Amino acid sequence: MNSWRTGWRALLLCCGLMGLATAQPEPLRIGIIPYLTPNVLMSLFQPLRQHLEKDLGRPVELYTATDVRSFARRTLKPDFDIVITAAHQARLAQLEGGYHPLARFTGPLHAAVIVAQKSPLNQIKDLRGRRIAITDRSILVNIAMNKVFADQGLSDKDFDFVTVNSQNTAIIAVAQGDSDAAIIAHFTLDQSPEDQRRAVRVIYRSDILPNVLLLASAKRDDPMREQIRASLLGLPGSPDGAAFLEKSRFQGIQKTDEAFMKTLDPYLKETRKQLGL
Repeated sequence: MNSWRTGWRALLLCCGLMGLATAQPEPLRIGIIPYLTPNVLMSLFQPLRQHLEKDLGRPVELYTATDVRSFARRTLKPDFDIVITAAHQARLAQLEGGYHPLARFTGPLHAAVIVAQKSPLNQIKDLRGRRIAITDRSILVNIAMNKVFADQGLSDKDFDFVTVNSQNTAIIAVAQGDSDAAIIAHFTLDQSPEDQRRAVRVIYRSDILPNVLLLASAKRDDPMREQIRASLLGLPGSPDGAAFLEKSRFQGIQKTDEAFMKTLDPYLKETRKQLGL
């Protein structure tokens, strides 16, 4: 009899655990544009992931891709619940991937040109004929720098561009002497290890560009999207969120709207061209 009761208890416990497992919500998948190497990127965004997980009461997973073009294609499928990406590609994700803009980081974004600390290079014209480390040409800072070069009478043929897979790889290339200069987002220096930051200096910083945006997939219903937006806008008020905004130098976050999204339209033609869309 005792054996029979023990068996039933075990069966009921098993069924209860299976029920709990079934009731577990599916993870939210966050896709982050790969502007840094994966290990640096995943570490940087962990506090944001933890903040969302606590707020939403469900698992949250971080994803990226091997390169910007692969990420853009995955975004347009769409392949993520939440996308964190450059402003011009966010507009593309909205128009062609059906994503809903939620918020944007308020810290300024500048395209920056860096050189080694002891480099003799000090201004844009000094870059003629030099090796310049550059990430995917569809990245906003690279699009912006193309215009800066053109305004100074320079074109692609005036440089020896060295393609790298991330902006902190570009910093390393300059620090180690593999490139004479690199084009990066200015905050990438703050997001990189200290030894990398100390090995280089900035010789040019552009005017302010629109910063990174966060969007939600149309696969998630309106209440879920609003819940995600509310959590994101609450980042400054939580320890994890505040830590993330401080370390990333994104500084703050605010709701975005269609009027702001339309200001990104001038970048669309070049973005599509560079992505081969």
